[in-house]
Order: sequence, then structure tokens, then C-alpha cells
Amino acid sequence: MRGRRFKSQADIDRYIAQGFGQGEGENYKPWLRVQDVPSQGRSRKVLGIKTGRQHHLLSDLEFGYLLVLEFSEQVVDIREGFPIFPSEQAREISAQLGIRYPRFPGTNLLYVMSTDFLVTLQAPDGSRRLAARTVKYESAFQHSSDLKGTVEKLELEKAIHSAQGIEDWKLVTEATIGSILMTNLIWLRKGKSVERHLLHPTVQLHFLDAVEYHTSSGRALQSVIRAAASSTHIPFADGTMLFKYLVLQKVIRFDITGQELSLSGPSPAFTFDRSLISVVASLKAA
Repeated sequence: MRGRRFKSQADIDRYIAQGFGQGEGENYKPWLRVQDVPSQGRSRKVLGIKTGRQHHLLSDLEFGYLLVLEFSEQVVDIREGFPIFPSEQAREISAQLGIRYPRFPGTNLLYVMSTDFLVTLQAPDGSRRLAARTVKYESAFQHSSDLKGTVEKLELEKAIHSAQGIEDWKLVTEATIGSILMTNLIWLRKGKSVERHLLHPTVQLHFLDAVEYHTSSGRALQSVIRAAASSTHIPFADGTMLFKYLVLQKVIRFDITGQELSLSGPSPAFTFDRSLISVVASLKAA
């Protein structure tokens, strides 16, 4: 599918009328899609675990941060490519900061900036708030002719969000996420869903008991999973997927930022929350 072109205000109005940049949850339609902009790294569309829709991600770093957001227990909605329209308020803020409002390349049309992720966070008391996250590689802040413009756009983006009541704005880089966390989440995400027979609470409880029994200092993770799978009477491949699934569901917990997971590497020290198994099973059955 061809990318969209922005040459006039009529183009912007048409895309707004088509629902781009609007909606929540599974009904959100990103303002920016992978076919609309050049990307750094591998752009991709990824089916979201929390939203149940395709996320449009423009770089490997955006993909990595999506996994972080999905793993967070606070995050209840994720909207990528969220538009910041050049409203009168936005233009006033730009003028106050002494920043020329960006234009679409080759035109005088005011640019529709976007925030990489607009996130809905839910507190333990059930209250919700919005947070904005901009994702950039560290290399974007090396000295170059583009650096001033990059910093100005970030400053403008943050100020506009603040004026709209979103005080929680943060810049995310690969250093922010950390290589261990990103590597682990990429490996674990393959267990985002499992075969139906592995969803049965009895199977999961038996598997957990076996993992706890066989885990010992220095024992390889694959040895623990293999023994637990054998005890549960499931193949090793199923045991590996079930392990990943239960980690993503927070049933199995460990310091995910402290050790890179590898089947041949040592098993981490686990804790278990068996109370979540019945909750997860009931949600999957609904």
C-alpha cells in the first residue's frame, strides 16, 4: 500500500476524516504507518498483546520499547504515532520558545508532528493518566547539522504535551531500555500465546511445581524446563513456550534486567505467583 502524501491542508483534513490518529485500544488508527515514512532500521507491523491490533513500528528501537510497554503492569493502552496537530496553541508555544514551527518538506504546510507512543497508565487504585514517550537512537544526539533541529522539535513536543495536561513526557533511547531487557523481551515474546492444552490451570500448576523443584544454582535453564516438561508430560518445545508464556503473564518472576536469558545459560532465581493462573485462565476462556 502506498504511503500518504501531505501537500495541502485538504490532505490533512481528509486523513483526519478517515480516522487517522483517533480511537483507543483496538480501535486506534495510527497517524503514521510504516508505509508513510522512511525508517531507521527495520520497520514492521506487530500484533499487540494488550491492544489486539497491528502496531506500526518504524525502527527496531520502537519495537523493543513496545515490548517494554506490553510487559509493564501499569500500561493498559498503547497508541503509537500519535499526532500533534499545529493548533493555534501549538503555534503560540512555538513562538514563545523561539522555534520555527516545522513544515512538510518542500511546502509551507505546517507539519503534523507525532509522539512515538502515547501511553495510558493505570495506578493500583484504578485511576488512569496519559504519558508521552519519544523514542530515538543515541546517534541522533551526536554533533551534526541536524542536532539543533532535533533538540528543538523535542523541546516543542514536550511543551505542547505539557500545555495539554500531559506532564509525563520522557525521551527513550537504547541506553534507557538496556540491551539485556530488550534481548530478554524479544526472546520471551514468542510465548505470547500457547496451544489450548497448555492453558489448563492443572497443567500450569504442575509445570510450576516442577520448575520450582528442579531449579537450582548453576543449573541450565533448558535442563530445568526439560525436567519440568517431562514431569508435566509435555514435549520440551511446549515446555519452553509455556515457560515464556508464564513469564509474560507474571506468574514466573525474576530479575529480567539482570541476566540475559539463554536456554544453555544458568537458570535465574525464580519466584512464583500461582494466584494469577486462575485469573489468566478465566480471561482466556472468556
